[in-house]
Amino acid sequence: MANSSEYRPPPRKEPSLIGKTISSTVALIVWLILSLLISVIIEWIGMIWFWPEQGADHAKAVLTSDQGYLNTQLYQNSLNAKRAVAENAKSAVKWIEKQTAFKRHSPRFNPKSSSTVSTVSEWSSKYYRKAKPYLEAASTVAQTFVVRLALIVFSLPVFVLAGLIGAVDGLVERDLRRWGGGRESSNVFNLAKRSVVPAFVGACVIYISLPLSINPALVLLPFALLLGLVVRISFERLKKYF
Repeated sequence: MANSSEYRPPPRKEPSLIGKTISSTVALIVWLILSLLISVIIEWIGMIWFWPEQGADHAKAVLTSDQGYLNTQLYQNSLNAKRAVAENAKSAVKWIEKQTAFKRHSPRFNPKSSSTVSTVSEWSSKYYRKAKPYLEAASTVAQTFVVRLALIVFSLPVFVLAGLIGAVDGLVERDLRRWGGGRESSNVFNLAKRSVVPAFVGACVIYISLPLSINPALVLLPFALLLGLVVRISFERLKKYF
């Protein structure tokens, strides 16, 4: 009879490339939704404490400014895909605006109805008028989210280029380190490898959550440089042979 202490569980199977791609895509979508919620909450907080005199007009001003950056990208387009992204973003903005158009009208109550129904209707109308600016701001922030997502798509070549430059430079440094007898550190390699995706996700979350309009390059370019740096360190510390 075999000793139970000699039992060894089967080794854990690593997910395939397709599985990792799907999980990374789902994680990115979740983070984008969270960034949208964070941007709405930040806008509401600003309406209460930081720009109460502007109200929902602050979010509309941010949307108008970001649409200006999108139009600039559209006029400077060199690929049909770029124009398609911009046009789809504009269509999505119009669709969101159309779906939330009912918020412009306040619910009405009939004073000739029963006292209970009239009281409830008056109460709902009163609180609707108070909540209306926040609902309009949330709708505008959702439109801004679509515009900024399109601008992030336009910036993908910058992240890809930074990653390629970092990979090439890292491989060169790896060969120099191997031939020079340099020390290897698997901890540095694992840390840098795990930081590649957060560098891009962090750029998306921070840019989408900003409560003010700013040139996308001022936010996305530093994160692209950071991604190139972590890719360079990953390839520099890579110990496996190709």
